[in-house]
Order: sequence, then structure tokens, then C-alpha cells
Amino acid sequence: MFQRWFAKPPGTFNHSFADGLQVQVAPVTPAHAPRFEAGYQRLSEQSRRMRFFGQVSNLSSRQLEFLTRPDGRLHIAYAALDVGAPQEPGIGVGRCIRLDRDSRIAEVALTILDDYQGRGVGLLLHATLHRAAYAVGLQQFLYDVAAENERFIRHLLALGARQVSRDRDVVRLMLPVLGRGDAVSARTAPALRLRRLLDAVAAAEPARPLS
Repeated sequence: MFQRWFAKPPGTFNHSFADGLQVQVAPVTPAHAPRFEAGYQRLSEQSRRMRFFGQVSNLSSRQLEFLTRPDGRLHIAYAALDVGAPQEPGIGVGRCIRLDRDSRIAEVALTILDDYQGRGVGLLLHATLHRAAYAVGLQQFLYDVAAENERFIRHLLALGARQVSRDRDVVRLMLPVLGRGDAVSARTAPALRLRRLLDAVAAAEPARPLS
């Protein structure tokens, strides 16, 4: 129990994937705003619909301010950047937001640019969120997923999530916050990859931020 409160949320670190992709994961700051604007324009209509439940053409200034000013406790957010292409907008973002100030439950959202999907970066961001959430006392993650996004729903179930509700448009799932690799109880391939990434995030050395 005491480990939870003395654990530190992840800082900026680099991670290499087997296919050669080198990624930097960093806490989101206002300096990332131009990357957010450029990256949003690169999302396909389908990705926007699945992530934002709509086809908004641009992020408003209010949305941009909200997305790039997480406080680290009520709102946690990490960006993934391509170390080999630092001039590009980035790869994706993972964030979680508490349901209210005292809640131990946070809603999770993951967005990966289409060109990078399927390469493991979403799971790396997911592992980072688990470590950060554990450090600030969160206990459960909640996911509202577009019903048409069957691939991600299956992925969450494979990680050990449970479905709590479903309607025509949205499936709601919950998953305990996993602070350490040995907390992962599922033995599916995605769960075992998450376990390894949780350990990798915990052991990662600090890196100099790209931005």
C-alpha cells in the first residue's frame, strides 16, 4: 500500500520497439499545442469519429487549452513522439480524467495517428497511464468506446476489462488500475505485452524532451 503513495508518475522517457520505431513518451504541456493541431488534421474521419464521437473539422481554442493543460492529478496526459522524425506532429496521446475531484475512477482516452496504428504505441501509452494513475491513487479506469470500434473493445477485454453497459453507439468497460507488471492477472497475449511494458515504463531512464 505504501508503495502506491511513494511511487512517482513517469516522466519523459524513450522506448524502442522491435520494428525499429523509437518513441519518446512525455507528459503533455502547453508546448505540445502546435503538435495537437497538426496531428488532429492527420486523423482520418473514421479515427475522429471513433475517438471524438463526431467529425469535428478543427479543435477549438478552448478544446486545445483543455487538452494541453493537464494537472497531473485530476487530468493526466502523455504524448508519444517519433524520435526519428521530431519535426512531425507526433504519434498519439493517452489521457485519463477523474470522474470528480475525489473519485478513484478516471475515464481513459487513447488516440493514435492512423499511420502508426497497430505498432504498439497505444499500449505503451496505456501502460504509462496505468503507472501515473497508480501513483496518484486512482483505482479503476473507465472506457466509453464507440460500438463500431470492435477491435479496441476486444483488446480491452483481453487485458482483463469487464463490460458494464452497452447501447447502440457506446460500449462502457472498466479495468483496475495496474501499477506494476505483476498486477496483470490476464494471460492473453495483449495482457502479457502490457505486463512487459508496465515493467519497461517503471525501469525507463529519464530522457531529454524533444519539445
